[in-house]
Amino acid sequence: MFINLIFFLVAVAVLVSFHEFGHFIVARWMGVRVLKFSVGFGRTIWRWQKDSNHTEYAIGLVPLGGYVRMLDEREGEVEAAQAHFAFNRKSLSRRSAIVLAGPVANLALAFFLYWVIALIGTQDLAPVVGKVEAESPAATAGFLPSDRLLAVNDRVVEGWSHRRLYLLDQVARGRDLVFDVERSKGGRLQITIPARVFEDTAFEPALLGRVLGLHPALPFWPAGVGAVIENSPADLAGLKSGDRIQAIDGVPMSDWSGLVNTVAKKPGVELVFSVVREGQVLTVPIVPQAIELNDRTIGRIGIQSPARQDFPERFVRLQRGPIAGAVQALETTWLMSSLTLRMLAGMLTGKASHEHISGPVSIARYAGQSAKLGIVQFLAFLGVLSVSLGILNLLPIPILDGGHLLYFVVEAIWGRPIPEQIMQWGQQLGVAIIVLLMALAFYNDILSLVR
Repeated sequence: MFINLIFFLVAVAVLVSFHEFGHFIVARWMGVRVLKFSVGFGRTIWRWQKDSNHTEYAIGLVPLGGYVRMLDEREGEVEAAQAHFAFNRKSLSRRSAIVLAGPVANLALAFFLYWVIALIGTQDLAPVVGKVEAESPAATAGFLPSDRLLAVNDRVVEGWSHRRLYLLDQVARGRDLVFDVERSKGGRLQITIPARVFEDTAFEPALLGRVLGLHPALPFWPAGVGAVIENSPADLAGLKSGDRIQAIDGVPMSDWSGLVNTVAKKPGVELVFSVVREGQVLTVPIVPQAIELNDRTIGRIGIQSPARQDFPERFVRLQRGPIAGAVQALETTWLMSSLTLRMLAGMLTGKASHEHISGPVSIARYAGQSAKLGIVQFLAFLGVLSVSLGILNLLPIPILDGGHLLYFVVEAIWGRPIPEQIMQWGQQLGVAIIVLLMALAFYNDILSLVR
């Protein structure tokens, strides 16, 4: 929990700082005086200001947002000598640029993060099919185990997750998926998944596996003995490091997970292990010890897994140079933005579940999990959040940046600013909508904790 909290605060600080810095720097550029730059709301726990003529920088107690307070005649009396520095005195185009700068800063941050990820490089599973679920769309279309994905809709596929966002985007647009496939025994062919397969299908990020029924060829742990725990049932029965478990009670064991599951189901019951040692097959009876784990009793014999067999052909390294990385980062940012908008639209029409709205608890958990997986995964997590923050702030909801831009559009059409009273009503409506969204997010958080 502590790790989750720390990385949640890091993520919020980075994203909010960039968002507000976008407003801040463009406001300064447009000649507007910035009174306060705050990361966080509520009581100020830290502040710094060079003097009364400069911007006050602050950190608020509640780290769930931030704000830039600009000189504005609508929010208080402004000296005549300072009036030309007021936000409300600037032209419509300048005010629009200042408001738009926050979301644009978040999208620019996402682009930079995805560019850094492309330069660092990532390891991915090779685009080779390991399993095709029976009666799935992939099986119906003709996919077979060991097929290698070469391209989709004429876009080269380099790794199993390489074109994930593109696939989701194509499905969201109602387009067929045309895969170029290489068979393990030679020969190439095209396999088409028609768009009708995805009709009435809920948004699912794991498109290949959960929707199409395609699963990658995975590295595996063999059903063997890496080490034996002293005085355990396996030790007392004579198992040794390096032994290979061929079968249990006559049932063949192909990998470590099958071995563990078989033993776990038989606490206190004698099992007959067929063990291969130095070319000879031995029969070893072992009674798994009963262990209490998560309110249930399972069997354990006291062995550790051998080293994982990572076949080089099952992995690929995806890395780009500066220019190619920038192109990839731009495409990723665009696809993420498009999918975010489509998912929001789907929630309004009922085609996407409201469970995709995450609150601070879920975000904190994802922040901690991604950080544990490494710097690349944490940067990718920040990229997703940054795109989401940028797009959400562009929604035409009063109190958000998109709401202010909506006011400006009306002003441009009407020829004069919207009356103060109407803006206040809009602010109240916007606050109500945000409170409802936050309540839904917290509700989803609670559900995720109790499931």
